[in-house]
Amino acid sequence: MLAHSIYHRQVSRRRLFRDLLISMTPHGWPDNVNYITRNIYSKGLSADDLATLGVKKGQQTIAQKPCPLVKIKKVVDPNHPAYGQNGLFAAAKLKPNSHIVDYLGYVHTQQESDESSDYDILLDRFRGIGIDAQKFGTEARMVNDYRGIGDKPNVMFENRTMPDGEVRMAIFVGNKPISKGQELLINYGKGFWNARTQADGHT
Repeated sequence: MLAHSIYHRQVSRRRLFRDLLISMTPHGWPDNVNYITRNIYSKGLSADDLATLGVKKGQQTIAQKPCPLVKIKKVVDPNHPAYGQNGLFAAAKLKPNSHIVDYLGYVHTQQESDESSDYDILLDRFRGIGIDAQKFGTEARMVNDYRGIGDKPNVMFENRTMPDGEVRMAIFVGNKPISKGQELLINYGKGFWNARTQADGHT
């Protein structure tokens, strides 16, 4: 009876943990990507690298909850470059220059960059530190590039410093408000698209 009781308690705890993870994951989140609330730091980063980012080895940084300002939706317009894939849309009217969501992921050295990743961006250009949201990330990884969709981007990447000193990459509204239901569009830069073209074998 005791063993039976312990087994059921363990099962209940696993179910509770599973339900907690589900409740923390935004609606529409892909099954093959881990939703995270904090950056994951590579062991390859030096103490100086971490200091540049305002963190110490083993530091418990501030957790980010799912963002209520945005919604993940499947792109259903056949003329959209990301047709059949996900996009990120405003769940409320967003004010100009306001913070939306942090771009979290795997923070790594330049040597650890994955050339096949579409989600690897620079966090610190001087030290060559990148952040890759291919396998781990937040809603921010769902933002599509504006090319072929809008005349110009309506959101932008900017670094921001957390209250505990950690430097993060985040997505901010541009200089104009964004209406509820409007897709968030960003400029990934020419370097990103040149790298993608080379990876795809095009000239």
